[in-house]
Amino acid sequence: MLKIWGHRAAPNVAKVLWTCTELGIDHELLPIGGSHGGLDDAGYRRLNPNGRIPTIDDNGFILWESHAIMRYLARREGADALYPGDPRTVALVDQWLDWQAAHLAQAVRDLVRLTIKAGTPPPAEQLARAEAEADVLFGIVDAALEASRFIAGSAFTLADIPIGIAVRRWTTLPVKRAPLAALGQWFDEVRRRPGAALLSS
Repeated sequence: MLKIWGHRAAPNVAKVLWTCTELGIDHELLPIGGSHGGLDDAGYRRLNPNGRIPTIDDNGFILWESHAIMRYLARREGADALYPGDPRTVALVDQWLDWQAAHLAQAVRDLVRLTIKAGTPPPAEQLARAEAEADVLFGIVDAALEASRFIAGSAFTLADIPIGIAVRRWTTLPVKRAPLAALGQWFDEVRRRPGAALLSS
């Protein structure tokens, strides 16, 4: 059985768990990180020298980095619907996966740091800048969704998973958010998928 090190509340672990649900992959979640600790244990560092989560063990094959894991599992299962074989379609999926990791994830982390993880209220100007940056980035997603049903086209793919998790986190934070109709309609649809429902439980 596939082993996954991490905890459900971590966004990068949530991506892998959602992917497993979409693919119907049985797995064992081994709690580590967050309140569980253990990221600096020598045994775990041998698996993942970065001391981050998630990490998987697929019958002796060790892999870390959430998007690499998602791609690997989709390819392992031959799930062309989630990670298409067509060069242009898969390029769009990769584009959004990379963009989420490089830009959107940091914007959401900044808001988390300034709100629910802040010991004291942040300076108003600093919070306003972070809110505006998130609005710009989620606005990019909204514009894409005005032209297509899902992030990378007409079908649900791996690209929808990390952005769905980011939207869920953003909409639960005590921050101001721009009204983005296409994004909201898309999120209402993807949040009903079994993988998203499992992560919300």
